[in-house]
Amino acid sequence: MVKQKTKKDTPGRKVSGNFFQEMFLTWKLTSPEFRKNARSTMGMMLLVFIGACWAITTAIKIAPVAGYFKDQDIRVEKKTVSINLVNYEAENFKMRIPDGWIIDTTGRNENSVIYVHDPEDLRYGIFVQLQSKPLMRTYDERNVYQRYANTNQQKYGIYSYAPVIRLGTVETFYGVFNSYAENVQSYLEEYADFHFPVIKEFKKADLHGNITTLSPEAKDDTSLRATFNTTADATQFSEETNGEGLFTGTIMSYDPSDVTGYYVVYGTAFITVPEDELIALAPTLLESLSSLKFKNDFAKTVSKRKTWDKKAPDINTLFDESANNLHRLWEDRNQDYDIARQKWSDDHLNMERACTQDGSKCYRAFRGFNAGYKGKKYRASEDKDYLKPLAGEIVLKD
Repeated sequence: MVKQKTKKDTPGRKVSGNFFQEMFLTWKLTSPEFRKNARSTMGMMLLVFIGACWAITTAIKIAPVAGYFKDQDIRVEKKTVSINLVNYEAENFKMRIPDGWIIDTTGRNENSVIYVHDPEDLRYGIFVQLQSKPLMRTYDERNVYQRYANTNQQKYGIYSYAPVIRLGTVETFYGVFNSYAENVQSYLEEYADFHFPVIKEFKKADLHGNITTLSPEAKDDTSLRATFNTTADATQFSEETNGEGLFTGTIMSYDPSDVTGYYVVYGTAFITVPEDELIALAPTLLESLSSLKFKNDFAKTVSKRKTWDKKAPDINTLFDESANNLHRLWEDRNQDYDIARQKWSDDHLNMERACTQDGSKCYRAFRGFNAGYKGKKYRASEDKDYLKPLAGEIVLKD
């Protein structure tokens, strides 16, 4: 009979057939110094592994442009967003509007609205309304109107469902802009078929105080830069519907003699574009807004209305002030915000930025361009260059 071989017991412990348990017990029996050195070695190996992964990832990103190249190896594609202004004249006003955009108007007298926009992308727009009303000051006051509406819906219905902006600020007004628009469309015939711009997820990025004729009397008088989304359905939000713009208005408190009061926004005005395009387009759109001039007869009619505040200026002065405040907001904006946004946008697109040596023109370029470029025409961008409009995109020649 052949005797079967067996594992010899290690003194002080039992035999185990489990591989991982054997390894663990062996590790426990090693000296503390050995374990310390082993941990140090494994830590170094982990760092080397992470570094290798980073190097491989970077290499993959710049693989299409590996090596060096000069001016003869690249070309510039003009992928810029530009707008040309053309003259437009209507019955009650005239202005210079972006070529190819359409203009919609509605409302009467102080309720008049002008909406200039790109029919292909509604994120591009210029909006003006002489007075935006009503906006309720408190829920209690709105409840009063709801009781009145039970007996006279035609007269008081528009107040009974108006959005409440308890803070009474321009920011809160734009936060409920679409609720305001839906309410006036429900009760005022002239607005029924009008398409107001959609402003959802309104988020302030910068805010400045206004200088207007009504400032001393106003509840709030401010201009702000903000981002928003043009999709009414929150489940459909995407980068293709993200926008940003400059918004202004002056909020006045109005108290009629027969019922409780509400807020009125004077000089509602804003310009909007797709997110990250304000640097390129804000100056031109503000120029368009500044060109708005109402005809004298119409301006006089509005000023004589009982619902036009006696301390308010004529409508041409009102919108000159609105445009000036938006200009001032843009010129005094937080430039660090723009620099950070543009850098993020480049990185998100797997690109970087380069400029001509004199800095007069800046371009987006493929990742790795600045590291591999050996020509004399371009240089890597500096922070201040991110505040300039893009002149195009640098690509490798085929």
